[in-house]
Amino acid sequence: MGEKIMEAEVLKLIKEKFGKRATDSKFECALYTRDLAPVPAILVDPMFKTMPDLVVRPENSEEVSEILRLANDRGIPVTPRAGASTVYFDTVPAKGGIVMDLNLIKGIVGLDETKMTVTVKAGTTWGELEHCLRPRGLAPLAVPSSAPAASLGGWFCMMGYGIGSLKYGSMLSQVREIEVVLPNGDIRRVTADTDPPLTWFASSEGTLGIVTLLEVGIRRERAMKHFLLHSREFDETAKVLAEIKDADVTPYNLHFTDEPCVKEMHKQGFSPDNIDAGCLLAVDFDGTEEELNKAQEMISDLVARNGKVSLLPEAAADREWEERYKLLRLKRGGPSELGGEVWLPINELAGYLSDIRKLAARYHIDMCSYGHVVTPERVCVMTMFFADETKTFAYILNLSLVKKIQDVGYRHGGYPYGVGLWNTPYLNRIFPVPQLAGMRDWKKTLDPRGIMNPGKLYKWPLMLNPFNFSIGMNLMAVLRLFVGGGARG
Repeated sequence: MGEKIMEAEVLKLIKEKFGKRATDSKFECALYTRDLAPVPAILVDPMFKTMPDLVVRPENSEEVSEILRLANDRGIPVTPRAGASTVYFDTVPAKGGIVMDLNLIKGIVGLDETKMTVTVKAGTTWGELEHCLRPRGLAPLAVPSSAPAASLGGWFCMMGYGIGSLKYGSMLSQVREIEVVLPNGDIRRVTADTDPPLTWFASSEGTLGIVTLLEVGIRRERAMKHFLLHSREFDETAKVLAEIKDADVTPYNLHFTDEPCVKEMHKQGFSPDNIDAGCLLAVDFDGTEEELNKAQEMISDLVARNGKVSLLPEAAADREWEERYKLLRLKRGGPSELGGEVWLPINELAGYLSDIRKLAARYHIDMCSYGHVVTPERVCVMTMFFADETKTFAYILNLSLVKKIQDVGYRHGGYPYGVGLWNTPYLNRIFPVPQLAGMRDWKKTLDPRGIMNPGKLYKWPLMLNPFNFSIGMNLMAVLRLFVGGGARG
């Protein structure tokens, strides 16, 4: 009881110190009990305490340090949160405690055009960074597809691959140094050569400390050229995609859209050039005039010798580039969407989409897929379908299809992009055993009391262990076959 009283005193102390920047109002705290994923309470409440006891909004590293010291002393869970632009409950509490809202820790601290780096506070969004760099003729190397909402710190703590990664690499490869506040409150500067190194914190999903500052590589903003290719069959699209990503001029961005997605775009009235069938491949280059001319020649040659691929008008390609941050625009056909994001070998993409079509036919539902080529070997694929979160029973049954999507990905050498809470049943698919063991050692070293974002990343909760999860989801999928899911097909 004494420990509980002291915990309450700590929360009260933080609330009094931070004034209007701290709240324990149930109404306000309820806003932090979910991210982009609508998950029925019947699945959440029996297992997790998503309602924080306190939400606090620090303005700098020193305040983050003070909060963490107090929380660590009493073993109070702390969940960092900024853009909350994922669907895995990465930034939603699993055990209550404190949610640290980092959205006040933002702004450009320094710009070094000699080193071509910018130093940025971690709560700054990629959209804000782009806005600040553009008047100087500068740009980020790569950005997430959720750039208007995603923060720099958040993307670094995720896998950090997105638009531009094919040419310029992952977020980890672009970061020179970070400032991080460890769970005990220590403020550290971390590089690739420190102990601990940068690699510990990349993809740590807020479980090892709170990143407050990053020095990130940037580039000169150069001219761009956009192309939009159309083909009737995805097998042909896959061949073209493989040829383009291995070309002498590396694309800045390479994005595909499958036929169900194209048909839905047409239905909703924003299909490029009014295309109503087939597949699309958006190819975007940045570079010198010589490089862009070489890219133009390569694309023209590809189309000329391949009668199954056509080049859509330049205006359509330009529009798709302008819409690059609106990949969830299909949601307007909702009311809701469910889906799975899969990190897939490129050479398995056509086979994966073929099996997704079979899965969709079996369950009498439309499944749309799109994705970015993010490395020469990997593509990040999002496969989605419509659902209705207001129809709880049908919505829960539809959740079983998310596992079916991940199972298709696994058969083709893929695994989920990101872990958080809801992807913990797939841990053994995502990480080799030695890598996961090493990550758990890092957690014990930096967070022995386990206060940082507990319940995420390292081990599945009891009810989400792979055996229970698999049986439960498979049974729901069988039931889904017979009663349907209330989704628009």
